[in-house]
Amino acid sequence: RRFAMTRWETGDRDAGREPCPDRIVEDLGGAFGMGAVGGFIWHFVKGARNSPQGDRFAGAMYSARNRAPILGGNFAVWGGTFSSFDCSLQYIRRKDDHWNAIASGFLTGGVLAA
Repeated sequence: RRFAMTRWETGDRDAGREPCPDRIVEDLGGAFGMGAVGGFIWHFVKGARNSPQGDRFAGAMYSARNRAPILGGNFAVWGGTFSSFDCSLQYIRRKDDHWNAIASGFLTGGVLAA
């Protein structure tokens, strides 16, 4: 008896994702959201620890509110750059395989380190 393989098992990385031009915006927004939520949690705890005892909650909120969007923006730059390289390589190579993601990570690291 033969079983049908899913799109993921056949090597199609695109299962359930948007087509390439829209994927860049989607990945950029998702990366901003993850960075902002993670940054809020991180800076909330950091602000609470670094504030005087009577002002811990106010200091935590101040720190988280001011720093979380910055971290979200940094994540968005990374996500948008990675996704742009991924879509560009997919267009140039006419393939959607793991090598695009590997090369995109390499190129993104190089661009952001410069």
